[in-house]
Parts: sequence; structure tokens; C-alpha cells
Amino acid sequence: MCRNGGSSGLGVKLRKYILLFLSLCIDYVWVNAAVVLADRLGIAETVLGQPPSWAARQVLSLILLSLVRVANASVGEWLLSYAQTEQPAGQRQWANLLLGTLGVLSGIWYLLHLTEPDDGMPFLFMVEDTLLKTAVIALYSALCSWCGVMLLRFEPKAKLCKALLFASVLPLTAINLIFSHDALIASMVARAASQGRSFPVEKAEVYARVSISYAILVAAVMLAILYFCRERPAVSVERSFEGSPGSQA
Repeated sequence: MCRNGGSSGLGVKLRKYILLFLSLCIDYVWVNAAVVLADRLGIAETVLGQPPSWAARQVLSLILLSLVRVANASVGEWLLSYAQTEQPAGQRQWANLLLGTLGVLSGIWYLLHLTEPDDGMPFLFMVEDTLLKTAVIALYSALCSWCGVMLLRFEPKAKLCKALLFASVLPLTAINLIFSHDALIASMVARAASQGRSFPVEKAEVYARVSISYAILVAAVMLAILYFCRERPAVSVERSFEGSPGSQA
């Protein structure tokens, strides 16, 4: 029994450190995204007098992260508060933590990517860089983050929402490949060129052909992990009134 108690205590401590690490990662990503956004909008250059370097952005992000944690304004701690205090302890949480964190961070990354020059990547029949295309991609990115939030909070219906989001990758990929094939190839080449890399059209064609298979594989793996996710028990109406002043009358 001592051995079981010791292993249980070790598991609780390990989970505590894992949750602390994940909350720090989430806070750092959104703080760093805010710093990068301020830099791209020219705010940082106006305040500092010159564009900040990559190292300066990281230092500023770490300083702001420390201030956020000291001020108890941590988004990561709020997102993981249920996982931290869940009772009884020791229940399976890894699937929620994995997919939830990936969802939140990927949504932030997609939103931040909108501030970069458009490379012509098609989305839902839209190729040109228009306000409608930007708004639709922003909404889809926000949904990615929100579904991640629901999983981290173990909210009811979180699995259904995330499953629909994973399933949407397949028709989106098929639409790009069938109806916007040339634009898809051109966007791959343009993105590589903007990063100073050479990306032959023939290689882009290969990537486009395997994109459907890749999307199916990713969706299948994510749905398999989603199967192990949990949702917090729903509070019934009867239980919600337990402990009220007239409940023991």
C-alpha cells in the first residue's frame, strides 16, 4: 500500500509539473504572438525608434510573460485549471492536454500568419487576397483555438466540435486540389521564394498529389487520439440545487 501511495504521489507531482510547463508554453506563445504583431504593425518601431531584432522580441516576450504570471493574468493557468483541480485525481488527461494545446497554439499561429504577405494559398474557392478570404480564414483559425480551449477545459460537446473540425480538413483539401490546383502549386512556389528557398514546380506537384492522402492520415490519427479525450461530468438540475437553503427542508 505504501508503494501504491508513493506512485500515486509521484504521478500527482508529475502531472503538476506537466501542467505548469503547458501553461507556460501557452502564455509564451500568445504573448510572443502579440509582440510579433506589434512589430509587424510598426508599433514596436515607433516606440523603440527601430525595428526590434529576433533576440529583442524574445527578451521582451519573456519579460511580458513574467509580468503576466506575477499579475495572475495567465491564460494558460485558466485553461488548465480544471485539469489541475479535477477530482478524483489520476484520471486520463493526456489526450485532452495534447489536442487542446495543439488546437490553441495552431489557431494562434494561423491568425498570426494572416499578418504576413499573402502567398496566394487558396481557401474555399477563394484565391485572391480579399477581405472576405481574410475574414473566413480568421474565423476558421479562431474555431481551431476555441475547440482547443474546450478540450483543455473538458467542456461538454468538446469532442464533437473537434471531430467536425478534423473532418473539415478533408473537403477543404479536396476543394483546393480539384478547383484551385494551379493556385495551390503557385502558392507553394511563392512561399518558398519568400523564404529564400528554391521549390521546383515538379516538387510542388508531388506535394499536391499526396496532400489528400496526408490529410486523411492526419485526420485519422487525430480522431483516434480524440477518442481518448474526456469531458467533465454534466451537472444535473437536481445536483445544482443541492446545498441550497431549502434543499434540506
